Amino acid sequence: MKTLFNGWFIAGCLIWLIVQTARRLGHPLPVINGYINDAVAIPVIASLGLWFQRVFMIKNDYYILARWHVVFIVAYVILIFEILLPCFSKTYTSDWIDMLLYIIGGLFFYKVMNKPITYKNLKSRNIINL
Repeated sequence: MKTLFNGWFIAGCLIWLIVQTARRLGHPLPVINGYINDAVAIPVIASLGLWFQRVFMIKNDYYILARWHVVFIVAYVILIFEILLPCFSKTYTSDWIDMLLYIIGGLFFYKVMNKPITYKNLKSRNIINL
């Protein structure tokens, strides 16, 4: 469960919520509306995958996703949302900037967020206090 207390994960979820709320209220945020969710999508999706692995499969807080797991997540999201869905629905459009943002999000997750949960990490994020 500690995986979901990562500040970057929480920030990504809040950003998505704000953008979606603004869209539904008829006040989309210029420029940010089209791209910010793409930038945070992979870190959020990969964090959920990492949490699932740690809690249900591996059952170890030290487990991290391998580089190829992150590459697969990025490739899968690009394949579905930027290649296949635009072919079958006019609702979706393909955009190379979205693809670039997915890749950047994957790199960010792998380099910054994909860390084992240790006492030192928890203390530095103020999750536990002594």
